[in-house]
Amino acid sequence: MDLLEAIIKRRDTRHFLNEPIDLNIIKEAIEVANLAPSVGQLKPTRYVIITDVTIKEKIKANFDTVNFLAKKNAANANKVDSYNELKLEGIIEAPIGIVICCDFSVLTEFSIGTISKPKEMLLASTSCAIHTLWLYLTQCELAMGLVSILNYEELAQTLNLEPNWFPMGYFCVGKPATNYNNIPMLSLKNWNTHKESPIVIVK
Repeated sequence: MDLLEAIIKRRDTRHFLNEPIDLNIIKEAIEVANLAPSVGQLKPTRYVIITDVTIKEKIKANFDTVNFLAKKNAANANKVDSYNELKLEGIIEAPIGIVICCDFSVLTEFSIGTISKPKEMLLASTSCAIHTLWLYLTQCELAMGLVSILNYEELAQTLNLEPNWFPMGYFCVGKPATNYNNIPMLSLKNWNTHKESPIVIVK
């Protein structure tokens, strides 16, 4: 699979097969993600790999609580019905979870490229690592899905994260049960229109 094919095939996956994954593949993918662009070569990205069912259940309960609040805040009943039809996590089904964090402690007064927006630049670096990881896993015929509907303070407590580690989300990893007809799941469910063309301004 070449790079363009991996980019096209990459999906934000919620449905996984009940099949184990070799942790060595995950560790290899993380090594590849470490090659992603990083401002000032600070490499702020940290990975917490989760296979323990008890921890997964706590994180699933975290999601359920926040997801309930999200539904309560919906503007109208029709939107809630549509929302309820969406599967927004695969925490228990996916054999592996990864909480990917940005470590703000790497910043120093001499960190190149961070003087204007230091934390934002680190978050951008971690985002590059996440995307690189996602593409490499896609190339390995694996899938990844972001769970962002969480109480992040509670997530940090559950995993006993270092104080300066900012969790970017919980990522479910496993073999995909579907490719969603090769389009984003939200588009498939008519939740959000997928814009085919980017907005570009030339000056």
